[in-house]
Amino acid sequence: MNNVEGIISVIICDREGLIIISESRGDAGDESLLGAIAATVDSYIDRIKGEFSGETTFFNITTIGDKKFSYCSMGLKSILLTISDLTTSDTELRVYSEHIAGKIELVLEGNENVSLEIPGIVRVLAKSKDGKVPAGEFSIKLILTGNYKVGKTSLIRRFVENLFKENYTSTVGVDISQKDFDLSNDTKINFAIWDIGGQIMQMAPYRKRFYGGAHAAFIVIDRTRQNNLDSIEVWYNDIKKYVNKDINIILVGNKSDLVEDIVISEEEIKNIADQNSFHYILTSAKTGENVKESFLFITHRFLETV
Repeated sequence: MNNVEGIISVIICDREGLIIISESRGDAGDESLLGAIAATVDSYIDRIKGEFSGETTFFNITTIGDKKFSYCSMGLKSILLTISDLTTSDTELRVYSEHIAGKIELVLEGNENVSLEIPGIVRVLAKSKDGKVPAGEFSIKLILTGNYKVGKTSLIRRFVENLFKENYTSTVGVDISQKDFDLSNDTKINFAIWDIGGQIMQMAPYRKRFYGGAHAAFIVIDRTRQNNLDSIEVWYNDIKKYVNKDINIILVGNKSDLVEDIVISEEEIKNIADQNSFHYILTSAKTGENVKESFLFITHRFLETV
């Protein structure tokens, strides 16, 4: 939360209100202020247990006096409480809270090698135009490209069903998934996600049909296979060949949980992304790390064009 101006204190507690860890900025105030905050936390935890006990995820902001109290949970193990000044952006609070709360759940579930870095695209989302999105129902066609066995199907299954399987049959041709969700009370998103098979030469005659009408694309690489770096240019040229307009592209470095096997560094991915004016993100379909953020970023980028 150091990325957000006006943060006073951050507290992580379990669903029963037991504080796991807390941290306050140096000038947060005297003991009487911190005591008042603790009392407010106790009373609000009781409310959360009553109102949100049956919900896996939630986010709420309450203003008390000259402070904002935001509460966020992205699972059944923890709640992230953030106390901030009134000047702190609600959008930043929500974006960072949901991202960090998701990381906390991954850690408490026992996942190893969870990155503590805030991805660049999360920072971009946090600075979006006051969190406002156009009202209505919107359809987005997203194509996932990349060599075979980079984890495209696993990323889609994680986003659509929140599931992961160690072994998938490689996609031949194309597989299409649907994901509908409410981005806000007034904005509904209908995702058509096209999983493009990694056999780039064999499927070339059909690619134009697969790519047609795409609004955005992921180029997915497996960070444990060095030759995947060379595939980025191949897939980018393929997209440019068959999509007759500029679309948002994210370079996705998958399998980032396999720390001991990684041979493609973040710096290498960033350099290629910068050269081609892409955004990039490091993901793990296995743990779910940064998967939702990837799709949300594409959603917001699309809505900026409508």
